[in-house]
Parts: sequence; structure tokens; C-alpha cells
Amino acid sequence: MSLEQKSIPWLRRHVEAKRLVETVTRLKRIYVYEADEIISVVGQRYRRLKPRRPGRAGRIEFELKRLETVYNVVVSRLRSALEMPTLSELSEFHRALVEAYIGREEYENARRRVARAIRLAREFWNQYRWLIATSETPSEAARLRKEASGRILSLVRRLRKDLSLLRRVKEELVRTHVIAEGFPIVVIAGIPSSGKSTIVSKLSTAKPEIAAYPFTTKTIIVGKVVQSDVAYYIVDTPGVLERPHELLNEIERKALAALSTLPDIVLFVLDPSIERVQDVNSQIRLLKSIEKDIIKKRDIKLMIVVNKADITPRDDIQKTIEAVMDALEDDTRKRMCSEPIVVSAATGEGLDRLATLLGECIKRAAPWLYGKE
Repeated sequence: MSLEQKSIPWLRRHVEAKRLVETVTRLKRIYVYEADEIISVVGQRYRRLKPRRPGRAGRIEFELKRLETVYNVVVSRLRSALEMPTLSELSEFHRALVEAYIGREEYENARRRVARAIRLAREFWNQYRWLIATSETPSEAARLRKEASGRILSLVRRLRKDLSLLRRVKEELVRTHVIAEGFPIVVIAGIPSSGKSTIVSKLSTAKPEIAAYPFTTKTIIVGKVVQSDVAYYIVDTPGVLERPHELLNEIERKALAALSTLPDIVLFVLDPSIERVQDVNSQIRLLKSIEKDIIKKRDIKLMIVVNKADITPRDDIQKTIEAVMDALEDDTRKRMCSEPIVVSAATGEGLDRLATLLGECIKRAAPWLYGKE
């Protein structure tokens, strides 16, 4: 990305949106075969082959054809896996998701091992086809064919974990919603079971699974919000607990990938109710880490929502608001869209006001799109 693209927000967003679309379009065309699938296809093709002519020459030709079939099936299927994009070809979000989901080295090493297997298979084919073609007897040709086939298929078996990893990455990235229209993005964050999914479902087109237990959201869910004069995406992320990064599970790492790459606004949901998964102080520490690592680094806006007003005493809500405002830095308070908003996602209380304030904040957060400063 050029310096000009980095300095112009709408151009950067346009480039990233285009790359998101291109990545998913490319991934949908790719089929990553598991090792056992490749071996199964080899067996099916192998059994259908018949000698085309009798005699010594015909038998040697048949053994050569059998090896060619093994080689062609294996290499064509492995090449399909190698069509998976490199990390440098991915969008910022997809790259962060791969790094969080699998790890940079694991992904690139899997691609490298597949490429190496293709090279070795080609070497075996070139070596053994000459040996088979110059065999003195059909039995010698058959022995060489078995040896070569075994070596090529052994390459496939050693790639079991790598091919499985590449397939999982492909499926995970295809499941992510493509944010392709360049609209501003609100990423909703908070601890598990704080009501994030309910808020997203009430405000947008997204219909996430909603249940009264933690970690319902397993992946990134995106809804689109269209008001009279503004449109934006709202991204529902899996809940993140306040704890060291190395202890985060896969679901939480996905959430951080979205938070660190997508938002123009972070909408942080606090749960002060008695049914909360973590206490308010832990939730504030999570917000502080997002403040430091995401809001300040990306120079984005913040909106704080205190949810579950229908089951939380007013005094507890007020104490929560005071505690969170005291914890935030002065610079962060200036980035806030408004004072913390009290809502009940379950009953709908406060959601109309939340939608109105979000729309107003979007215009300030995306001046390149709405012409506001």
C-alpha cells in the first residue's frame, strides 16, 4: 500500500474492501483436498485403467500409464491447495484472522511443504518413468511402478496435517462476511453473554444465534444498518475475557482480529447485572486494553453501552458508569461518541436512542464518506 493510500482514509478503506472481495472470490474457487481424498481418487482412477495392447511392450506401457495416473492426480490436487493465497495477498482483516486462528509460521510452512511435495513428486515421476520405459521385463516395470507410486503417495500421507490446516483456513475465511461497499464499520466488543448479539440483531440485518450462555458467537457476524441518511456495518464478535493474550482461546482471538483491523467505531458493551460472566472491574480492564491497543493506535471513536437495565438496579448502573469514566484517559473520553448509554437489549429500552447516536457518530467517524469534520 502506498503512502498516499495510508494517508487517505476512504482510499485505504476502498483498497481493503476490494481486497476482501477478491480474497473470498478466489477462495470460493479453491478446493483443498484432504490427504485421504487424494489417495482415494488415485485408487479410483487406478482401478479403471486397462492394458491397451498385449505383449511385453504393452505391459510396460501399462505400468507407465499407472504411474502417470498417480502422479497427475497427486500433483493436480496438491496444486489446488497451493492456490491458497499467501499472507501478503490477504486483506488486513483476513491476515489478522489467519494469524489469530492458525499462526503466521504454521500457515506459510504448510504452503511451503505442499510446494516441496509437488517438486519431489515431479522428480520421482521424471526418474521412474525413464526407468520403467527402459525395463527389460514387465515384472521389473511393475516393481518400479510400485516403488515410485509408494514414494509419491507417501508424500501425500506426510501432508495430512498441512492439507487439513489449509482446508480449515479456507473454510474459516469464506465464512467471514465480505465488507465490500466501503461503508464505515462498528465493531461491538465485550465479555461473553453481555448482550452483544442481541444488540446486533435488533439494530441490523444480522440474525446471530442468541442464547443465555457464554460463547454463543463462534465466528464473525456482520449486519448492515441503513438509516435515512447513513449506512454502516455492525460486526458482532465473539466475547473476549479479560486475561493475558496467551491464554485467549480461538474464539477470543477471532474477536481481537476483527477489533484490531476493522472498526471506525468500537461499541463496548458492559454487563453490570448479577448474571455477568466477569465482574465490572475485569470488564473495565478489558476496555482499557482495547483503549490502549486499538482505539488509540487506530485513532477511532468509542461508544459505551451499559446493557441489561431491566435486571440491574439503578445504583449499580450509575456506579458502573462512574467507574468506567474514571478509568478512561482524557484523550479517550474526547473520542467517545456520547456519554455511556443505558439500554436493555432484551426489552428494547434505549435502543432507538443508541441507533440515533450511532448514526450521528458515524458521520463524524467517516468524514471522507459523509463530508463532516
